[in-house]
Order: sequence, then structure tokens, then C-alpha cells
Amino acid sequence: MEFRRLKLTGFKSFVEPAELRIEPGLTGIVGPNGCGKSNLLEAIRWVMGESSARSMRGGGMEDVIFAGTTQRPARAFAEVTLTAATAPSGPFGGELEVVRRIERGAGSAYRVNGKDVRAKDVALVFADAATGAHSPALVSQGRIAAVIAARPAERRMMLEEAAGIAGLHVRRRDAEQKLRATETNLERLVDLLAGLEGQIATLRRQARAAERYKAVSERIRVAEARMVFARWRDAADAADAARREAKASEEAVVNAQAAARAAQLAQHAAAAALAEARDDLFDRRQDASAHGQRMASLTTQLEAAEQRLADLDRQLQRLDDDRTHADRMTEDAAEALGRLEDDVAAAEATLAADEAQRPRLAAARDDADRAARSAEVTLAQRVAEQAGIDADWRVAEAAVAAARQLWERHDAEAARLRQQVDQLAREGDPGAQIVAAEARRAEAAAALAAAQAERAELLALRENLTAERDHAGSALAAARAELAGVEREHDALARDKAARERQAAGGHGIAALAALRVAPGFERAVAAVLGRDAGAPVGPAPADTDGRFWTGAQVDAALPYSLLHHVPQCPPELAARFGLVRVVDRDEGQALAPGEWLVTRTGYLRRWDGFVARGEGAAEAATLEAENRLIDLAARLPALRDAVSEAEATAEATRAALADTQARLGTAERTMTSAADAERAALRALDQAEAARAAAEARRAELDRALAELAERQADAATELARAEAKRAALPDPAAGRAAVEAARTRNDAARAALQTASAAIAALEQGLAVGRERLGTHRADIRNWQARASDAAKRLADMAGRREELEQERAISAARPAALLREIEDAESIRTRLGQELALAEAALTGADAAAKTADAALGAANETLAAARERRAGAVARAESDDARRQEMASLSGERFQCPPPLLPERFDFASGDIGNAAEETARHDLLIAERERIGPVNLLAADELAEAEDRHGASITEQAELTEAVHRLRGSIGNLNREGRERLRAAFEAVDGHFRRLFSRLFGGGEAHLALVDSDDPLEAGLEIFAQPPGKRLQSLTLLSGGEQALTAVALIFALFLTNPAPICVLDEVDAPLDDANVERFCDMLDAMVGETDTRYLIVTHNAVTMSRMHRLFGVTMVEKGVSRLVSVDLGAAEELLATA
Repeated sequence: MEFRRLKLTGFKSFVEPAELRIEPGLTGIVGPNGCGKSNLLEAIRWVMGESSARSMRGGGMEDVIFAGTTQRPARAFAEVTLTAATAPSGPFGGELEVVRRIERGAGSAYRVNGKDVRAKDVALVFADAATGAHSPALVSQGRIAAVIAARPAERRMMLEEAAGIAGLHVRRRDAEQKLRATETNLERLVDLLAGLEGQIATLRRQARAAERYKAVSERIRVAEARMVFARWRDAADAADAARREAKASEEAVVNAQAAARAAQLAQHAAAAALAEARDDLFDRRQDASAHGQRMASLTTQLEAAEQRLADLDRQLQRLDDDRTHADRMTEDAAEALGRLEDDVAAAEATLAADEAQRPRLAAARDDADRAARSAEVTLAQRVAEQAGIDADWRVAEAAVAAARQLWERHDAEAARLRQQVDQLAREGDPGAQIVAAEARRAEAAAALAAAQAERAELLALRENLTAERDHAGSALAAARAELAGVEREHDALARDKAARERQAAGGHGIAALAALRVAPGFERAVAAVLGRDAGAPVGPAPADTDGRFWTGAQVDAALPYSLLHHVPQCPPELAARFGLVRVVDRDEGQALAPGEWLVTRTGYLRRWDGFVARGEGAAEAATLEAENRLIDLAARLPALRDAVSEAEATAEATRAALADTQARLGTAERTMTSAADAERAALRALDQAEAARAAAEARRAELDRALAELAERQADAATELARAEAKRAALPDPAAGRAAVEAARTRNDAARAALQTASAAIAALEQGLAVGRERLGTHRADIRNWQARASDAAKRLADMAGRREELEQERAISAARPAALLREIEDAESIRTRLGQELALAEAALTGADAAAKTADAALGAANETLAAARERRAGAVARAESDDARRQEMASLSGERFQCPPPLLPERFDFASGDIGNAAEETARHDLLIAERERIGPVNLLAADELAEAEDRHGASITEQAELTEAVHRLRGSIGNLNREGRERLRAAFEAVDGHFRRLFSRLFGGGEAHLALVDSDDPLEAGLEIFAQPPGKRLQSLTLLSGGEQALTAVALIFALFLTNPAPICVLDEVDAPLDDANVERFCDMLDAMVGETDTRYLIVTHNAVTMSRMHRLFGVTMVEKGVSRLVSVDLGAAEELLATA
């Protein structure tokens, strides 16, 4: 495949259609930063199927569409077309055109030669040509730094891309996911099998419980019929008895009604007499109550009059006390007002004196302030002049010290250099060290070759042992899986058998089914013949026990094809039954003698008397099949355990051999590492000896040159020292200036002290004036307060005189009231005595009438109670008669619903004598006992037999599925092992190829030196890391991280091109790869590009800012941005330009 053209429309900054021709050789792409050069590389990756918006430097894939500028609107779509030439016989007929178009809100669409395809199809097209959106040949900005900073494991991923095993990794991950899913399904299936086994055991128990349930239910139906008949009969007899009792109760009701009417008349007469007595007593009580209220009113009035007199006396006394207090207040106010007026006059005189002193003190403060400012200005001038002098002296002193220090330093440096010259002269020639280092390097190289040969042999042996270990592991896993399945099934069947034996232990002997051993394939036939009697015990029947028993019988001779021949272990009691049963594959209507049976292996049964049964004994057949399966599994277990032990021994032996080989390989690796270290140490010693010789010669010349230069600098330093000392001597003496500064400072301090004194005096005067004003205001406020108090006291005296006159008049009136009230109270006492006597007579009359009324009420109550009891007995008898009739009708309806016949016909319907029926309670108790017996059976699944057959079918299918899943697990593990082996082989081959290319390219880029790649951190290539060891010319061997920045960049370029040469792509894009290189290394880089053009058919696109790289290109494309935000593409063919210049 040869790439020809790249067309862009609306892609990022290329809003206008642009075409980039991709021609053979080196094509350079140049332009200023930010003009859109990298967009061309991203367009190539995008059209190849890049799906990561982040890789496109965007937040979403629609960000590749031109977003618009201030001059242009945004585009609605972006389209990139890549044209390439292919083989004429290929699927594309000689030319391939891939178009990717994206529209806002609609996503991307791909077309190959005009046909719509998927993104996966486009990726496969380029993958077949060893390129693609993530090809290592598309080197973007920062890729060199990423290679340098990458961890060894990340570099191994680059090697995997060159080896082309990324697909193997994908297939291995898919296989591992399938393996995990299959193992999960296998675990679920094992759990399902365990559940099914438990379900089968449960269904077998449920089938037996269902049969017992049906038998008890039939007995319950008969008991229910007897109970209904007894209840119907008892209800009819009870209804007749109740009607007779109701007739007798009717006569008692008539007699009780007559007695109640007589008692009611007597009660009415007594009630009238009682009402009259109550009215008379009420009148007497009303008169007594009214007189009592009048007496209480008179007493209250007397107490109020006495209390009012006492209150008036207290008010008069209080008025006398208030008058005395008011007189005293008037006197105090007059005295205080005189004293306060004297204080006000004194305070006003003091304020006037202080105000007169204020102008004098203010003038003194102003004079002190002017003197202080003048002293301060003088001091500042003196300080400034002295600061200038001091600064000049410090500068001069610093210049002298610096000149003297420089001269001393040069002198010390000259002494040190002369000492180094003497030391260098005493050192010997390093030629002997060079010879010894060369000998050690040769010896270490031989040891390294021997260790590498041994390591190669051990690696081959380890691969073989690894394959054997994988095979042994698969065999062991298969054997363990088969053994585990058989053991689980054996344990489940054994638990089921133990459960059956525990259940049968409480019977009268061994059940027939448990005593049999049936040949495989005849289980259903035996179960059909035994039928419901399979659970009957074998042996003599107990005399005192009901039930079914196999006691045995004599038979003359068994039929030639009887079932007895297929029952290896048969109790004698069952021989008669099996001896007369003929076994056939299919019933074809064979004639049967009396007593003979015919059964097929599928469980179809026909007797000589015409009885036919199908599908009987499914649970029993399952039990017999489980017993045969248990015997078969027990026989298989020893062989399976032996197979597992043998597989474990084989796997252990293989692991031991592999561990031994691994240990030997580790020893060989350590030996090889030691030999390599020794070789590197010898090389380093050789380099160091050669470098020491060259360094000594260079050092000697350098010391001579340095001594000459130092002598000149020392002479200059002495001249500078003399000049600085002369300048310092010309400066004035600073001591005289310091004395003038001190005198000025003394005058300034005195002026400031005088200013502070004057300011304090005027401040004290202001404070005294404020205190005097405050004191004068206080005195005036006190005068106003005392004047108000005197006025209030005079007003209160006038009010008290008027109030005393009013109180004396009211007391004279109230003093005569108590005597009149006492006379009225004495008259009312005689009236109260007479009313009390009349009230006692009325109460005695009421007591007699009340006793007569209570006697009449008691007689009436007794008569009513007798009448109510008679009516209640009559109603109860009628209700019982109706209830018993309803119960009789209910039993008749229930009989019709349950048994479809009236109760009188139940004895005939269910074959029992009506005279044998007990009362309803007895029959109900018998019915409840049967119900309880059925309840003790517990929940019953009547479909257990059908569900048991379905569960057994599912169990068989699950066993088959388990075997298939186990086989699938083994296949997947084998596939994963094969993929790992193939990946290791291809990765090793790629490593050898990349290492060879890397060694060659490193030497070309560095003009010598050595370098190699190594797999580190693991013996497994698929888990190891890729480390780079480089030895630039004249330096020791070291890892990539210890090289300088430029050396790291060149080494990374060598690795990238080594990966590229291992699997060349049709196009290689290098985006500013030469940015970290200097001009010399850029020349080497360009030389390597020229060599690569000759070695491969790859076409190169190189984005660069370096002029040297531009000059080496065959053609240039310039990306410009004349209009902000819009990129344009222009081209120059340098080859054609050179030819044109040569012909000119």
C-alpha cells in the first residue's frame, strides 16, 4: 500500500478544502507555532479510525469540526479523504480511497471506494497494511519524552505492537473471560445439582405422604357422613323437646301478668301519698331557708358597720402622720436652698479666675512649639550631612576590602594551581592500566558468551517443561473434576439411602423395597410389580397389628423369563411374586395362565385377569435406580482416586523439574549478569584509563594557561587596591560631624521638653474649667429639685385638711348604725325557733309515706320479675325449637352439598347402621381425630410423583451439561496456554529483531558507541519490562535514565525507528521529533532518515521547525494562518528547485 493524497475539508482549522500530496522520500511540513501543522497528523489518524476525542485534543468528537472565527461561521461537517495505491490483484483493484465524514449531531460515517463500511472494517484495512490510528510509525509531539519517561512495562507494550501480538492479547482476554464464565456456570451447575438431589429426595418423601393422605381423606369422608347424620338426628329430637317446653311456659306467663297488674295498683296509691308529704316538707324548708338568709344579711350588715368605723379611725391617724412629715420636708427644703445658693456663687467666681489664665498659657505653648520645630530642622540637617560622609567612608572601605580580598584570592588560587602542577607531575603514565583493563574485558566477554549459550539451552528446556506442566495441570484438573462430580453424586445418594433407612427403622421389619437388589434396567418393572406393596415389611405378620406384610408362599417353579431372574438379591418372601411375572420388552398380547403377570422394562403391567397398570411405582423405581447408581459409583471411586493421585504425582514431578530448571536458569542469568557486569566494569576501567591519560594532558595545558591568566589578574588586583586606598584617604574626618550632630540633638531635646511642659499646663487648665462647669450645673439642678419638693409639700398639706373634715363627718353617721342592727337580730331569733318545730313535723310525715311507697315498689318488682322470667323461658324454648329446626335444615343442606343425598339415606349410601351411630359429640370427636391424623401428615404435594419424574429428567440433563462444561474448561485452559506460548515466541522474535535494529541505529546516530535492549523484572517475556542500556562514545554503559537530555532523545529516536523497521508501515509521520536535538545531532538524524528512505518503501511526513531538517527535505509544505483561525497549505518541491537552479 502506498499513500498518495490527503484531502481535508472543514477539519479543525482547515476550513477550506486542502490537499496534501504524500510522495516518495521526505516531505517536510513547516510553519509557525499554532498554525495547524499537527492537525495534518491528527487528520491521518482520524481517517484511519481514531475513536478517542481526547487523542484529538478535544472534549468530544464533534470538536474536530471547524468551530468558526470572528470572520467565518462554524461548519456543520468535517471530511477527510485518504487515497492510496494497492496491489492490482487485491480486493480494492489497485486504488483505495477512504473517506470519513462527521456531521454535528449525526456522528461519523466511513466509505471505502464509495461504499459505506464500519469503523472496524477501516481499522482492519489499515491493520493488514501494518499501519493504523495507533501505529508506532505515527510519532506525535511528546512521544520522545513519553518513551524516555516510560516504565519498562510500558516500553514492552511498544515491543508488543511491533511483534503484532495485540490480537493475541485480545484473544487471550476473550478466552480468559470465557473461562471465568464457564467456571462460574460450572459452579452454578454444581449448586443446581445439589439442589436437584435434595429436591428429588424431598419429592420421594412427598409422594409417599400423598398416598397416605389420600387414604386418610377417604376415612374422613365416611366419618363426616356419620357426623352429619348424628347432628341431623339430634337436631330433630331437640326441636320436638323445645316446642313442648314453649307450650308449658305460655301458661306461666298468663298467671304472672295478673299478679303484676294488682301490684301496680297498690304502688300507684302509695306514690300519691308520698308526693303530698314531700310537697308539705318542701314548703316548710322554704320558709326556714328564707328566714336564715335574712338573719345572715343582718349579721353581715353589723360586721360591715363595725369595720367601717375602724377604717375611718385608721385614715384619720394616717392623715395626722402625713401632715407632720410634710412640715418637716418644708423646713429641710428652705435650709438646703440657702446652702446651694452659696455654693453656686463660689463656683462662678472660680470659673471666672480660670478663664482669665487661659490666654497667657496658650501664648507660652505657641512659643515653645516654634522653638521645638526650629531645633528639629537643625538636627535633621546635621544628621543628613553626617549620613553622606558615613556613606562615602563605607563605600571606600568596601572598595579597599574588595580589592584586598580579590588580590588575596588570586594569590591563593596561584598557590593552588602550582600545587596541582606539582601533583600532576608526580602521577605516573596510565598505559599499564589500559593494558590490564583490555585483558579483563576479553576474559569477561568469553565468560558472557558461555553463560548466554547455557541460558539459551535452559530456556528451551523450560519451555518444554512449561508445556508439560500445563498439560499435566489440565489432566489433573480434569481428573479432579470427574472425581468431585462422582463423589458429590455418591454422597447425595448415600445420604438419601440413609434417610430412607432411618425412616423405615420404626416399622415392623425391613421393607420389601429395601431388601431387594435389582439388575440395572429392570427397576421400573420391579416397582410396577410391587406397586403400593413396595413399602410393606418382609417376614411373618404380627398377630396384634393391622397392615400389609410379605410372608412368602410356595411356588412350583419360576417361569423361564420371569422377573425373578433379574433380581440378584431377592428375599424368599418375594420369590413367589417375581417367579410368576413374565418380563418382555413389549406387550404383544401374549396369553397368560391364571396367576401370571406380564411386565415390560418401562413399567407397563398386565395381569392374567385383564388388569392393566401404567406409570405405577415411579418413586419406588427411582429408589431402585438410585441404589444401583450408588453401587456403580462406589465401584468407580477407587479407580478415579488412583487416577487423581497419579495425575498429582505427574504434575508434582513436572513442577519439581520446572523449579529445578528455573533455579538453574536463575543461576545462569546471575552468571551472565555477573559476566556482563565484569565486562562493563572492564570497559569502564579501560575507558577510565584512556580518559585519565587524555584528561591528564588536557589538565596540564589548562593549568599552564590558568597560571598565566592568573598572574595578569593578580597585577590588576594590586593596582585596584592602591587606587581604593588613595580615594579613602581623600575623604573628610567623620568625627567632627558627629559632635555637631550631638549638640543639635541636645538643643532639640530641650525644646521638646519645654513644649511638653507648656502643653501640660494648658491641658490641666482646660480640665479644671470643665470640672468647674460640671459642678456649677450640679448645684443649679439641686436648687431646682429642692424648690419642687417644697411646693409639693405645701400642696399636700392643703389636701390633707379637706380630707380630715370629710372623714370626721362620715364617722359621726356610721357610729349609730350597729345598735339598730342588734335589735333586729333579736326579733328574728324567735321566728326561727317556731319554723324549726313545723319542719320537724313535716319530715316525720314524709318518712311514713316513703316506707309505704317502698313496700309497694318491692311487690311490683317481684311481680314483674316473675313475669319476665316466664316470658324468657317461653322465648328460649321457641328460639331453641327454631334453632334446632334450622340446624336440622342446615345438616340436610350440608348432606345434599357434600354427599348428594338427604340425611336419612346416608346410612345406606355409606354402608353403616343408623343404630350404631352415637351422639353428635362422639361422631365429631371421631371425625376430629381423623382430621388431626391428616394434619399430622403435614403439607402434601399431590403432584409429587409427576414432579419427581421431571426432577430426575432435569438431574440427568444437568449431569450431561456438567461433563460438557468440564470439557470446555479444559479446552479453554489449553487454548490460553497455546496463546501464551505463541505470544512468547513472537515476542522473543520481535525482541531479537528490534534489538538488532536498535544496536545498528544507535551506532549510526551517535557515530559509535554501543547499546542494547534487555527484558527485566520477570523471566516471562509477556510480563517482563523492556529496559534500554546505552554506552555513548567515550562513556560507560548505563541505563536510559542516567543519560543526558540530548542522549536520551537520540536513544529514544533509535528505539522508535528500530520498532518501525521491525514491521515497516506505508507511512511514517514525525511531529517535531528533532526539537530536543542540537544541530550536530539533527544532521545525524537527517542522515538516518536518508538511509531509511533507501531501506524501505515508506513515505515520510516530517513536521519541523529546524532549518537543518528543512534543508534535507525533498519537498516542503508550508502551513500558514494569514487569517486568524484558518489554516492554508502551500508547497515547494526542493528537488525540482535544485534542478532548476543547476540549469540556470
